[in-house]
Order: sequence, then C-alpha cells, then structure tokens
Amino acid sequence: MKVHHIGYAVKDIEKAKQSFMKLGYTVEKKTVDYIRNVVIAFARNDSTIIEMIAPLDNGSPIDNILEKNGEMPYHICYEVKNIEDACKSLKKDGWIILGKPLPAPAISSLEDIKVVFLYDKNIGLIELVEIK
Repeated sequence: MKVHHIGYAVKDIEKAKQSFMKLGYTVEKKTVDYIRNVVIAFARNDSTIIEMIAPLDNGSPIDNILEKNGEMPYHICYEVKNIEDACKSLKKDGWIILGKPLPAPAISSLEDIKVVFLYDKNIGLIELVEIK
C-alpha cells in the first residue's frame, strides 16, 4: 500500500495552517465533513500530504484524541484499489474495522471515493482510501 497522507488532530485549523505554511506547505481550502462532524484541510509539500482534522462542534470524534493526546499526528492513510477487498484481507489478519467505508468529501466531491478506519493493537489507527 502507498501512503496517501498523514492525519493530524488539531484544535484550530487556522493556527495549524500557519505552522505548516512556515514549514513550506501549501494549504488547501477547508472542507466540512458532516458525516464525521469534523473540519478538514490538506497541506501539501512536494509529495507529502498532511490532513489537518479539527472538531466541527462538541461531540466530534476528534475530541477524544485531542483530550487524551493533544494536537498530534494520529493516523496514516493508505491508498487501496478496492476498499472492500482490503478490509476483508486485513480483517483476516486481525485488524479491527471501525465502521463501514463512507464517502470522503474532503478528498473528492465524487461519491465513489470512500475511506474507512482500521485498528491494529501493534501499530494503532490507519485509514484506507479507495483510489481507482
């Protein structure tokens, strides 16, 4: 699998944006992901992509990460050709699938691009994105 991006939990995208820009990143516009109750912005620097994820409002799933660990990288996203096949294969290897694959509005407005999160006790949280 090829790395697509690294996900950072942040409290404030505008503040995080300034820090990433000082490191030479170009930051794209923010996207509200109502499915996951978060605000997302991608930062790019050559071939590296950072996904900044902030809570949309109280009760966002990113709140727990921010409360426990503060602002930090918390997942790596990998590209797959077929998300269903990848989930089946990883589940056989002991990965826990944390929900069903859902559209990824921050990555694309096309509904056929989906993401899913998985957990492994040895390396933690990953995300899969289906890139056809």
